[in-house]
Amino acid sequence: MLERCKNIFKGRSLSGDSAGIIKLVSLLFIALFFMSCAPVSLYTIDVRYSPAATSVPQVTEKGKKFMVTVARFNDVRNVEDKLVIGKVVKPDGKKIPVLPKYTKPVDAVLKGMQAYLEDIGYDVSSETPDWDLKKDSIDKKWGEVLIGGTIDEFEVVCLKGTPVKKYNTKVKFTVYFADVKRQKIFYKIAVETKPSLEHVRFSEEMLAKQINGGLTEAIENIFEGREIYEKIQSALK
Repeated sequence: MLERCKNIFKGRSLSGDSAGIIKLVSLLFIALFFMSCAPVSLYTIDVRYSPAATSVPQVTEKGKKFMVTVARFNDVRNVEDKLVIGKVVKPDGKKIPVLPKYTKPVDAVLKGMQAYLEDIGYDVSSETPDWDLKKDSIDKKWGEVLIGGTIDEFEVVCLKGTPVKKYNTKVKFTVYFADVKRQKIFYKIAVETKPSLEHVRFSEEMLAKQINGGLTEAIENIFEGREIYEKIQSALK
């Protein structure tokens, strides 16, 4: 294309403006060429709770509503940088970090849990307090039920082989349920998901799909069935 630009003016006397345009176009194409050849230094993906298209069955009962507050989860992953949520490993062993594009892991967990609780019929507070998971630090203004916890693992790894790419994901939470008025933790549960995939294609979208699937499955596993609802009802009596 650069040669075509030159040929347009071939055989003509160029004005200062025309020569300047050609020079600018030449510099632009040179810059684009080097950018296309530059090695990728990181990948960014959209991290979010991604529920299935099918409707979620409600578990709460009419007339037995209570206010649930979801605290920001504490990120306790054993990683140097809490923004890093994975890596892509090239055939030569080089590791390229994966970072969230818009939402930090703690915010993705918080928003996802709030959305799921609303879908299954809970009244969810707009408050999102910081909680150290100790009963003495529970503020009695935080509704009736407080949910908090830790992010223990949150990672997607792609082994970028030829021709098959292997995606492995680990998502693990420890979740605490507390009675706000009595400042009492009445239930604790750990959930873990490890989805994996082998595919010939690699993309940031596929990285996102894997970790979002693990996040969604973990959240849904916490509240699956009526066990949690019944434990809450029993605690609030």
